[in-house]
Amino acid sequence: MSKRLGRRRRIALDAVSVVVSIALASLVVVALKPAAPTAGLASIYLPAVLFVAIRRGLAAALATALGAAFAFNFFFLPPFYRLTIARSGDAVTFVVLLIAALVVGRLAATAKRQTEEAELRAELASAREQEALIVAEAASALVQEDALERQLVAIASAVASIGGPDLRLAFGPDPAPRRGEIATSLPSETRPAWLYATTSVGWRQAELERLATLLARLVDLGVERDRARVEAAEAEAARRGDAAKTAVLHAISHDLRSPLTAIRTASQALAVGGLGKGDERELLTAVEEESKRLSRLIEDLLDLSRIEAGAVTARSDWCDLADVVAIAAEQVRRRHGEHPISLELPSDLPLIRADPFQLERVFANLIENAVKFSPAGEPVHVTGGVSHEKVKATVIDRGPGIPASRRAAVFEPFVRGPRDQNRGSGLGLAICRGFVEANGGEIAVGADSGRGAAFAVSFPLVKQPVTAA
Repeated sequence: MSKRLGRRRRIALDAVSVVVSIALASLVVVALKPAAPTAGLASIYLPAVLFVAIRRGLAAALATALGAAFAFNFFFLPPFYRLTIARSGDAVTFVVLLIAALVVGRLAATAKRQTEEAELRAELASAREQEALIVAEAASALVQEDALERQLVAIASAVASIGGPDLRLAFGPDPAPRRGEIATSLPSETRPAWLYATTSVGWRQAELERLATLLARLVDLGVERDRARVEAAEAEAARRGDAAKTAVLHAISHDLRSPLTAIRTASQALAVGGLGKGDERELLTAVEEESKRLSRLIEDLLDLSRIEAGAVTARSDWCDLADVVAIAAEQVRRRHGEHPISLELPSDLPLIRADPFQLERVFANLIENAVKFSPAGEPVHVTGGVSHEKVKATVIDRGPGIPASRRAAVFEPFVRGPRDQNRGSGLGLAICRGFVEANGGEIAVGADSGRGAAFAVSFPLVKQPVTAA
């Protein structure tokens, strides 16, 4: 219906232009007739034909040419007011006017059409250039960002930066155009989005749909990349999980097998009998020691499982770090004899808020490790102090040390050093980290002046409790 009304409107405007142009040209001929020969006045109609051709096109120009020829014949060639020609010279004038008007009209209309086509090509080239800039900027933003949501925001920002205030991209299932905007849906298979353009800047619907299609492909590409990245991360996590399970099972089976083998061998020898009292005593001692070793391993595994599950609860209380370290050192002395342990913590070390029993376990593990790796007679030092709003205690040994490349891994479960393959389960430092972090502290490993290893445990310096006078 709208197309039919538009066609009728164009025809009416063409008719009005033809009639008005011929009438104005005829008035000019009437005004000039007393001063010029009639045959020469016929050229007055040519500008009218040219004007209509430029303004309304070829069909209107041809109609003006014919109307001008017949108007000139009707009003200005004898016999007047009749569509007949009495003289041969007037006939030639009529024919020349008609041919000239037709040629001028066609040439003008052709020039107008060519101009319009050139303008359309220029507009199309400009639109393609702006489209290419928008797509290139959006693709660059897509490559630079990692997270999907930041990629989508970057694509929308690229559209706004190139298109200016007259073009914007918004994600959502329903259109929400502002005043003076037209909305074009992005044909995206993954994220609903809409491209908005103001009607005053000349964006054609076909150009908006083309740009929306290109942007939809970029959005789908970003979503697909994110999905592939998630799937790859999940596959890698599953692979690492399987490897970790295999390593854990291998480590547990190895650590359990050794004490069980010793206990079984000792029990078999005791069952056979015929041993002296000294041999029986040694075998019973071996059974007791390996049983304790099994008990500690099971306890470590239970602690590690609670740590990994985030189920460790710290019963915080005021703790004197010097007292905690002294108790832990005494536990180590009972298990390892009289290896020298030097406690060098200042007496005025501030109190901390932590679970004292968990901290005793932490420092017992650290001091026991230091004793294992220190040469006989070489003391293990435990120092402490306050620095950078932290209360710190450091356990230092004089053993072979830990290479810098391996320090980040020593707190992982079942990780042993190259010289530690037969000295423990590889759980102690993982448990230490879990307990320290559960109490709001930090644990780190380094080297002491290039010799041995130094494990530093630090806790936040807090406001001290008020003591009664």
